[in-house]
Amino acid sequence: MIKLLSSASVIALLAISPAFAQTTSPTTTPPSATQGDSQSKATTPSATQDNPATVTLTDDQAKRWVGKAVYSSDGSKIGEVVALQRATDNKVTELHADIGGFLGMGESRVKLMPSDFKLQGDRVLLTITKEQAMASPKVAK
Repeated sequence: MIKLLSSASVIALLAISPAFAQTTSPTTTPPSATQGDSQSKATTPSATQDNPATVTLTDDQAKRWVGKAVYSSDGSKIGEVVALQRATDNKVTELHADIGGFLGMGESRVKLMPSDFKLQGDRVLLTITKEQAMASPKVAK
C-alpha cells in the first residue's frame, strides 16, 4: 500500500513538473504591425497630458489588468493585481494588489495610488519599494 502511494506521488509530481519548467520568451512586434491591431489598442492605458501618473481605462481594459504581475521599483515580482478602482470618467483612482506571501498564504492586500505605479506592457511597475508597498493602506479581502 505504501509503495502504491509513493509511486502515485512520484508520478503526479512528474506529470506536473514540465508545466513549471516551461517558459516562453517574450516576443516583440514591430510598431507597424500593431497599428491596425484593435487588441493591442484595447489593452493600452492612456495617460492624460496634464498628469502622466493619471491612467484612464475602460471596463474591458481594467478587467484585463486583474491578475497581472506587480513588480517593485527594484524589478522584483512582489504580487499581482486584484482590482482597479476607477472614477466615473474612467480614471484609475487606486489599484488593489496582493503583495508578499507564498503560494497565496500570508499575503497582504494593499491599496496603491496612481502615483505609486505605472502600467507597462503586461505588468505593473511600482515607483516604490516592496517595503513601502507593504506599508500602504490595507484593503479587506
